[in-house]
Amino acid sequence: MKEHSIYEFPDLFRAVHMEEPGEIEEETDFLKRVWQRHSRFPIRRVLDIACGNSPHGQILAAEGIAVTGIDRSPTMMAAGRQEGAGLRNLSLLRRRIERFTLPRGNFDSAFFMSETFPVMVENADLLSHLKSVAAVLRKGGLYCVDIDRHDNIEAVGGRRIWRKRRVRHKGIVIDVREFLRPIAWHAAAWIFELECTIHFPDRTVMTRDLVPVRYTVPKLLDLAARASGVFRLIAVYSDLSFKTPLERCERRWWGVLRRL
Repeated sequence: MKEHSIYEFPDLFRAVHMEEPGEIEEETDFLKRVWQRHSRFPIRRVLDIACGNSPHGQILAAEGIAVTGIDRSPTMMAAGRQEGAGLRNLSLLRRRIERFTLPRGNFDSAFFMSETFPVMVENADLLSHLKSVAAVLRKGGLYCVDIDRHDNIEAVGGRRIWRKRRVRHKGIVIDVREFLRPIAWHAAAWIFELECTIHFPDRTVMTRDLVPVRYTVPKLLDLAARASGVFRLIAVYSDLSFKTPLERCERRWWGVLRRL
């Protein structure tokens, strides 16, 4: 059986990743509230990094904001272009997130959603990413980053099942298995393996994705921002709230960087 990637199936991708109804709208609303709180100027042009099919960008574009999204998956972006076919101010471009250039810069803000920022595990990639974002962001612009809460990470000596579950989406059954895999202790990262068996009515497809995850906490994001020389961390928020302290963070946190 040929193995594929879950990114080849945009309609199933978000169901597999346990996205809740209304979650994208809630995240987009919080992003706008962060802009209201911290931006020094109106937000008219934004950059959606690792956008996939850019669901947040589609909402913003429908509200009149010009959105450019970048991603490396042509399948996910094709889905985004189809979903946002009537949005003339939504543009999706294929780029690597570690280092990129764009034909036009001077964005008012950039954002990196879906808790994917920690896939950049090498220092050189992280710093070149921050410099690439800064190069297309206007001075004083905001870069908002969404990151999972990282704790209870344990070293494993071999590939080991972490969780099994079954997902149903529009009549399609997906058996999901998630694994932990060994990685060198000094890597400050671990590898998450996602295996999906998708039972379509006429066939069965298996997908497998290996996702490196760098252990990332606010102090390390602050350090990376300072090391880049182009950003400063100005705020950290827990679980889409301005009031919840980091100590009570349950799932995810946001870092807000300002372009120097």
